Amino acid sequence: MKLHLPSVGRLILILLTIGSATMAQQRKIDSLKTVLVHRLPDTTRANTYYDIANLFYKQNQSDSALSYLKRMQPVCLRAHYWIGLGDYNRLSGVILVHQGLFEDALTFYQKSLAEYSKVNASKAVATVYHNMGLLYKMIGQNQGVLAYSRQGLDYMQKAIALNERLGAVQSLRSNYINIGILYEDFGDYKLARNYFYKALAPIGQTEVTSEDARILYNNLGKNYTVEGQYQKAITYLEKALAINLAVRKVSSLIHNYRNLATAYNGLKQPDKAIQYTENALTLSKQSKDASLVSTVYATAATVYADAGQYDKAYASLVRNKRIDDSLMTIAKTRTISQLEGKYATQQTQALATIKANLELARTQTIARMEAKKANQIATIQSEEKRRVAQIRAMADIEKTRAVAELQTKYDTQKKVHRIAELDQYNRQRTRQIQYMTGGLGALLLLLSALVGQYTIIRRTNRRLSIQNEIITVNSQQLMSQSDQLRTLMKELHHRVKNNLAIVSSLLKLQSSRLDDEKAIQAVRVGQQRVEAMSLIHQRLYQTDQLTAVNMAEYLTDLAYSLMRAYGYQHDKFTLQLNVDLPELDVDVAIPLGLIVNELVTNAFKYAYSNNPCPLLRINLYRNKNNLNANMMLEVQDNGPGIDVREWQGPNKSKSFGKRLIMSLSEQLDGQGEWLKQNGTLFRLSFQNTRLSTA
Repeated sequence: MKLHLPSVGRLILILLTIGSATMAQQRKIDSLKTVLVHRLPDTTRANTYYDIANLFYKQNQSDSALSYLKRMQPVCLRAHYWIGLGDYNRLSGVILVHQGLFEDALTFYQKSLAEYSKVNASKAVATVYHNMGLLYKMIGQNQGVLAYSRQGLDYMQKAIALNERLGAVQSLRSNYINIGILYEDFGDYKLARNYFYKALAPIGQTEVTSEDARILYNNLGKNYTVEGQYQKAITYLEKALAINLAVRKVSSLIHNYRNLATAYNGLKQPDKAIQYTENALTLSKQSKDASLVSTVYATAATVYADAGQYDKAYASLVRNKRIDDSLMTIAKTRTISQLEGKYATQQTQALATIKANLELARTQTIARMEAKKANQIATIQSEEKRRVAQIRAMADIEKTRAVAELQTKYDTQKKVHRIAELDQYNRQRTRQIQYMTGGLGALLLLLSALVGQYTIIRRTNRRLSIQNEIITVNSQQLMSQSDQLRTLMKELHHRVKNNLAIVSSLLKLQSSRLDDEKAIQAVRVGQQRVEAMSLIHQRLYQTDQLTAVNMAEYLTDLAYSLMRAYGYQHDKFTLQLNVDLPELDVDVAIPLGLIVNELVTNAFKYAYSNNPCPLLRINLYRNKNNLNANMMLEVQDNGPGIDVREWQGPNKSKSFGKRLIMSLSEQLDGQGEWLKQNGTLFRLSFQNTRLSTA
């Protein structure tokens, strides 16, 4: 199996760095959202909405970004905050460009120019010119019309002229980079290079930043590649790669690896071309830029075909065509949606006009009817009010007479009721005094009982406090003793590992003084057995598990150590390691490790002498089919195999390695068997009572 370990490690580190950067941006978004809860000036609130939208856009969450921009617009209008409105329109245009809605984006860019011009924000105007230049470049590239690209070139030149007058150094570098890319669209690679070198040179009192340098080096590399100057292209591309690896920029790294693959392919160096192609393909899985991924597969198809790997070339070409087809489908769907949206808008406007006219006529008719009806109602209401006034006057006279009679009766009954209430109140007061006297006595008895109980509880708490202090001291002593014991165990394993290393070194020195090849091989085999035991003790003192060994890591280290000892490379050897049990007790791990050491050593010595594709399989798993043994060890090679009858015959005890394997198997209370199955297969099953309980 072929592994480019440094490249894989770099790619994993890049992906982890991207994940941490995304988390940092999300924390910043959450912090800004908490600011919005407070009362803020309109300009501050508008700027906060803009910052949140910009962060969402950088995370490719366009819908969330547009949602916060919509909240920003009314705040800016209310405060007459023209700079804010310009920022709102410009960022909206950038997001719409990202979504492929070029015409809508152009409308927003034009609105932002109008808002910035109101307050003479020249630097912001130059930024919009720059964005419009890129937009027209994309429209021209998308539609295959150079006239649009020419218009993009004009806007980029306007941005350069304005930024040169303002002395905006950083913006000028960006302008030079993109105008160089535009000239490449017209095939003028020499003029494009002049602008790239102009951007690399000091401008004013400033030097080029690493961010701009990586883009410029990559573009220069691509420029020289197109003109066939591959060695010069590689010089710039490797400079760009060093910076991109440092800043972990995925899209730039994909461009970088793709361009390096093309350059090395042009130099007829297929190994490096394939290596950089595969790096680009691996990173492309994390990219959402479909057009960029399509170019990577197109490059991969060319590189694989030139290297004679036609199956991979065909697969890459198929992926490239699928992505291009999907991009064309998306573009067609977007165009149809835009046309349908325009038609729906026009239809809605026409319907709204008809409805407005009908509503106006209906309103006028209703108004005339309402006016006539209002006159009739006013006449009726006037007559009704006059009659109601007469009835109310007569009712008031009768009401006054009835009220006077009722008031007299009420006053008399009220006095009688009051006398009865006072008598009842006096009787209640007498009963309350009697109850309070009895309750006071009961309360005194209860207080006496509580005082006695409180005294008992204090004595009990004092005794418990003393006992807790004793328990705490004992617990601390036990923890200290446990830590000391753990340290002593680690030191013991460390010393055992060091002693075994010394024994291994002595055996190595002894083998160097021997002349007999068989004696040298015997000493080296003994040295490998010592190193197999040393690996276990090394893992024990490096972890907190002092009696348990991680078998997956141990068997991996052991296998790779023996592979290196017998001169086998990773990319020319297939190692299959499957460990179902993560940890085993050290008493089980040591004999298992020695058994694996003997089996793997025999495989390297005898199985692969004439084998162009050597394979070694090591399995350690739970055996669910055998009730008497629930652990199974299997070691298999793809060599010529052994004669099982010879192994089971009367001469089977001549080999010390084989006798050692069977002795260690008996030590584990296990049963081993040899099979000839696509090579040599040794299978050992043993009881579960020896498993680690950690």
